[in-house]
Order: sequence, then structure tokens, then C-alpha cells
Amino acid sequence: MSEATMPEANAPEPTLNEMPEADAAKLRELGAKLDQANIKRIGSYHFAMVMGALTLWGAAEAWAQVTGWTIAQAAAVANAVIAATIVSSIIHEWGHYAGAGLSDSIAPVLNEPKNHFFMFDFKMDQNDVHQFTWMSWGGILSPWGLVILTAFFVPLSLTSGAALFATFVSKAVGASVFEVPIVRSAAKSGDPSAELTKAVKAGTLGRAGKISKGVGLAVFAVLWLAI
Repeated sequence: MSEATMPEANAPEPTLNEMPEADAAKLRELGAKLDQANIKRIGSYHFAMVMGALTLWGAAEAWAQVTGWTIAQAAAVANAVIAATIVSSIIHEWGHYAGAGLSDSIAPVLNEPKNHFFMFDFKMDQNDVHQFTWMSWGGILSPWGLVILTAFFVPLSLTSGAALFATFVSKAVGASVFEVPIVRSAAKSGDPSAELTKAVKAGTLGRAGKISKGVGLAVFAVLWLAI
């Protein structure tokens, strides 16, 4: 091949918008199939995590009720906290993914979950503020659904049931305290990435964690005193 016809080694790859429509359509189709395969794999993994966590809590609670041992009760409470943390984290991420999907965001699913929970890559530079808002609110609201379901279907007269409920409240509060201000600021500035960076640098995540833990402990204390 002559020098005149050789492609430049560092030439940038064309984006979907710059490709011929037929090639772009094929890439979108391949991306959709890959996402479907990855979502099934991650969904199965998360389902197993949820079932395992809830089963361990249920087994510990059954042990506590049968024996009445203090150590069994402590195990039930500890497993309730662990189960609620796992389930809430998973639902939070799936809520984000649902919001991204409903807004037609560019958010490819990862080949495997990162740190057990993170499951997709929301492309900040390729999505607009509207899409960021939908993605964010999906994750903000979904943990509150768990709070409502637990209030109706889990006996809060159980110490471990109270711990489960309080942990769900704690996780939902933490997500709201951290993410709602970012969404509101992004809507004003039009730059979600910059607002997220500013929030992290300002220590908002740490403050949200402290507030959520305080609220969770307060809710548990109120329920425990009422038992």
C-alpha cells in the first residue's frame, strides 16, 4: 500500500452520527444484543444476592424465635441490616438503570457488575440534562418503594424487622440527601458532570452518609421502644 493511501495511525474513529446509517444501525443492534446478554447475567447475579441475603435473615430470625437466645437475636438483627443494605443498593442501581432506559439515555450495561452493584456506564458527555434527571430520579425514588413495601409486609414488631425497615429508611435518605441537590443544581447549570464533581469534592457524600445513619438509628430506636 502506498503512502498516499495508508490510513493515519492516530486518526479518530468515527462516531455513530458520522457513520453511514447502515453501519450505525448494525452497531446499535449489536450494542442492544450485548446489553441484553449483560443485563441477564447481572440480573441473575443480583437476584442470587437478594435471595441469599433475605434467606440468611429469615433463617437467623427463625433461630431467634425457636431458641430465644440472645446471640440468635443479635444474628437476626445483624443479618437484617446486611440484607437491607444489599437489597436497597441493588434496587437503587436498577432504579437508576430504569430511569436511564425510560429517557433513552446512552448507558451501556457493563460486562460484569463493578463492586457488586454498579451495572452500567451512564455517558455523561453523550446524554443531556433531561436524561441525567430521569436516570437520577429512578435511583432516588426506588429505595423509597422498599420502605413502603416493608411497612406493609414485614412485621415491625420483630426486632430484626424493625432493623430491616430502619436500614431501608437510612439508605433511602442517604440517596436522597446526596443526589437530589445534584439533580437540582444540574437543572440550573446544565452541566451534570460538573455538579457531581463539585458535590463529591465538597464532601456531600460523607455528610449524606452521616445523616442517613443518624436517621436509621432514630427510626430503629422508635420502633424498638414501641415493641
